[in-house]
Amino acid sequence: MTAVADRSRDSLTSLLPGRVQTRREHVWGTVVSLDVRDADASEHAVDAAWESVRAELHRVDAVYSTFRDDSVISRLRRGGQHLVADDVAEVVDRCLEARRLTEGAFDPWQAPGGFDPSGLVKGWAADRCAGIVRMHGLRSFTLDAGGDLACRGQASPDHDGWPIGITHPDDPMQVAAVVDVVDSAIATSGFSQRGEHVLDPRTGGAARGARQATVIGPDGALSDALATGLMVAGVDGARWFSALPGWSAYVVDGGLTTAWGPAFETSMPEGAKER
Repeated sequence: MTAVADRSRDSLTSLLPGRVQTRREHVWGTVVSLDVRDADASEHAVDAAWESVRAELHRVDAVYSTFRDDSVISRLRRGGQHLVADDVAEVVDRCLEARRLTEGAFDPWQAPGGFDPSGLVKGWAADRCAGIVRMHGLRSFTLDAGGDLACRGQASPDHDGWPIGITHPDDPMQVAAVVDVVDSAIATSGFSQRGEHVLDPRTGGAARGARQATVIGPDGALSDALATGLMVAGVDGARWFSALPGWSAYVVDGGLTTAWGPAFETSMPEGAKER
């Protein structure tokens, strides 16, 4: 999902009963938003949580942005020597894990200009920020980092998860499918908003495996990276994706939609087939 997909998500969650408190920040060239649905949460508590999240968002930008010449990652990409924070080593380790799991379909070491963890960092940061919100005592919320969502708690007393709309690859204002996300992450990668920005690390050209890929699972960093990997591998990625119990995917390849995993077992999207 992209920032436009927020409108699909908002149109779904706005139909749910109860109070919602929203905060937004422009960072990373996108919009990061927090929607809190804790019935007893004060504005002061939400503001305090959001200030801590904002500080983390801008710290992550200063460390990982490839669009800032002064970021740690940009300096490393230029071959500079830099004493890095512990979490940079963590991100590198997570990228190695994702490269192994996707059999090289996700490989930030093959990015133009050198190592670029952007395909994993947003989801990773969304989970970190969700942890910060939880530390402030809030329990029911979504944190949307430019389309990489961390969903926690309940959207309403009568709804276990969060109804998240997966945008249509041909029209980002339309919802192709709706999935309930319960204490998990969801990430979508596609070409509808930013053009052919996902590259195939094997060829250096644009990814051709899928037009759009959505991944739902317990880990934000991997959700982000696996969605990128499925853009490269397409439905053939089921070979390695099926080895991840508890994970779900929704892949659009040409006019064909394929879905697999527990998130789609009870309600398959119209026109989709299960593998």
